[in-house]
Amino acid sequence: MISIGSISDGNPEMTIEKVSVYDLHKRLAFLKKINYPESSSEKPLSQWKMEIDDAPILRYLFRNFQPKRHLEFGTWEGFGTVLCLEESGATVWTINLLGGEAKADGSWAYGRKFENTESIPQGAEKLEVKIDEKTTDMYYHTDAYGFIGHLYREKNLGNRVCQIFCDSKDWDISNFPAGFFDSIFIDGGHQKDIVISDTKKALKLLRPGGLIIWHDYCPDEKVNIEGLSTISVMEAINECGKLLQKELSDLFWINPSWILIGRKRLEPVKPFWSKVFGNSGK
Repeated sequence: MISIGSISDGNPEMTIEKVSVYDLHKRLAFLKKINYPESSSEKPLSQWKMEIDDAPILRYLFRNFQPKRHLEFGTWEGFGTVLCLEESGATVWTINLLGGEAKADGSWAYGRKFENTESIPQGAEKLEVKIDEKTTDMYYHTDAYGFIGHLYREKNLGNRVCQIFCDSKDWDISNFPAGFFDSIFIDGGHQKDIVISDTKKALKLLRPGGLIIWHDYCPDEKVNIEGLSTISVMEAINECGKLLQKELSDLFWINPSWILIGRKRLEPVKPFWSKVFGNSGK
């Protein structure tokens, strides 16, 4: 159910239904109920981690929906890609900036130290930071170059992945027919304009009845949101309200999670005159 407060308003406010994680099988007509860990369902969302808490939900979606062609906006190290590859027979197309995301000052958006440098993938970009005259720390750029998709490569699943290196806003989708993908996961750049662009492209590429999934969406006001990424995602979804109402037959937030999920309509919404006069009506 998608409820839009004022569809004549240029910036409508959306009311998105909350669906319990334990009712996903009912909402999506899956045969099996999710076996969701209580440790996650009882954890405050402010302490949520995708790799631990959202991963069982994503695995459940891929396992039961079984996409044949899946698209991801945002590869990073390839964790989400692995979930889809391990739970379905899909071929995955995934997009990432070759040089990774950057902050406003030009510094890396994602980078960290590693205690075990043997796990560093070949081709990783590194930065030596001097702590004092005798001590230096080595940081690695975890969403760029050799780190991009290393998790699916290490599992020997790279033969089922088409890795695209570009800015998703500049990505030319004309090479793909409309409705090419069965499922699409949006978890790339979290700035509002990027989420809007990714959403619009995804809706053109998603087949009727297909699933579209956004990450880092959480309407729970009790959550202490760190930074602006989640707020920007929510603002982008709100701004796309009219388009989502037109393109989707269902849209809901999985509670508890950081996941918003929609299903594309089997038939496009027709203007009122087509119902009165038929397809030839003017």
